[in-house]
Amino acid sequence: MRIDIRLDPTNLRGWHKEIVTRLATLPGCEIRLVRGVAAVRLPQGADMLFMLERTLFHAEHGALAGGIAWADLRVPEADGIAPDLLIDLCGDGTKVAPVLTLRCDGRDIEAGALLAVLDERAPVFETVLAIDTGTRILSAWRPAVENPRSATAALGMLLGRAAHMLVQEAVRLAEGILPGSLAAAPVPSAPHRSAAGFLAASLASRIKGRIARQLGKAPNWYVAWRDRTDASDALPVIGPSGFRRLADDGARFYADPFLWEQDGRRFLFVEEFPYATGKGVLSLSEIDAAGKVETPRVIFETDCHLSYPFLFEHEGAIWMIPETSSRRTVELYRADPFPESWTLHSVLLEGVDLGDATLQKVGDSWWMFAGSRERWTSSWDALSLYHAPSPFGPWQAHPGNPVLVDLHAARPAGRILDVDGRLMRPVQNCDGLYGAALGFAEIRSLTPTDYAQTLAVTALPWGDNLGLHTFNRSRTLETIDLFGPRSG
Repeated sequence: MRIDIRLDPTNLRGWHKEIVTRLATLPGCEIRLVRGVAAVRLPQGADMLFMLERTLFHAEHGALAGGIAWADLRVPEADGIAPDLLIDLCGDGTKVAPVLTLRCDGRDIEAGALLAVLDERAPVFETVLAIDTGTRILSAWRPAVENPRSATAALGMLLGRAAHMLVQEAVRLAEGILPGSLAAAPVPSAPHRSAAGFLAASLASRIKGRIARQLGKAPNWYVAWRDRTDASDALPVIGPSGFRRLADDGARFYADPFLWEQDGRRFLFVEEFPYATGKGVLSLSEIDAAGKVETPRVIFETDCHLSYPFLFEHEGAIWMIPETSSRRTVELYRADPFPESWTLHSVLLEGVDLGDATLQKVGDSWWMFAGSRERWTSSWDALSLYHAPSPFGPWQAHPGNPVLVDLHAARPAGRILDVDGRLMRPVQNCDGLYGAALGFAEIRSLTPTDYAQTLAVTALPWGDNLGLHTFNRSRTLETIDLFGPRSG
């Protein structure tokens, strides 16, 4: 397949080079460059904002890197032969078809992403294919940013996701996968904040946050639990009623709670994050029948950050998959014995950045749901799937990975529930904040070639809390975690 990429040689950035580099490695594809003129450029105020952030905060991002020469792309120029596909990153009105383009909120991708950053709102990206008979929207993604107070970091992360999106769609077209058709995303109203206004708000927020940290009043995560009043498998109703806070000593936070009941005993597994070390470990507490809770004790630590202690039973043993994304693995541990000791059984996946791996058996197949991250992108907004004949593998990636990019409903948030025969997946809503809210999405289609879900309900944090991002339950208990004021 012949793919031409249309770029402005005077306006090259790191994310452009990333697209060219990744597409140039595709087997069976011949890549050529076409010189164009960018129809829309970022305003001078944006460059000034980036310069001030570099000066004040040492902010840099590879996706925004300039100074790239045409020769640095290391791909030959087009020779006049009509391509099978033209990827247009200039938007200067070329009439050649078929043409694949990117847009953000209905605008040029860079300009639209910058406007979203300045307004601190979540944008919608679309890939658009123009063919002889008209245009078709192939995909719509809702990407996240992890540092909205830095225009450099936020725009760089968005453009990193744009590069990822464009490459994935080009790969699908090259493989002959029939593109979908989605309704166009609504275009938001004109932004109200300038680059200068963004910088002023960013400075004020940084100062306020630093003062709160110095005074020990910055919010943190904490775990809460309650007795189940409904023994049915109905979808939970989450609110303040009945929840009790798991106390901490101010030197650590607890998050990612999972429950397990065995032989009349009730165990609460959590991520423990000591501020002194800055590295998560897994801890265990027991809740007796009267509701008395032990102080969590560390049961599992290693050389990397650990979190999300997903537990399941198989072949008479109890297993755990903790998050080990910092070393780009998914690892399976066996209780030996339960609940204090855990032995590595196998590394299920290597060389992948996956968070919050959650297993579910459907029929004769096992499925792994995980938050995935590509270069320069957030781990908050993408869902990837893997399937295997058993939890031991071999695990095969879904060809559509990531099957969903949506900061409102992609990242896992707990064990999947069976509600009256419907699989309901707890999901994180990360719009504006990591774990801002908790949703439940019904899985409507789950096959080796397809995935679809519908967000059924969203639970918001209450009171002074700002976040809510995990739900799990056992026969007699329910547990969540919240982001809010420190106790005491």
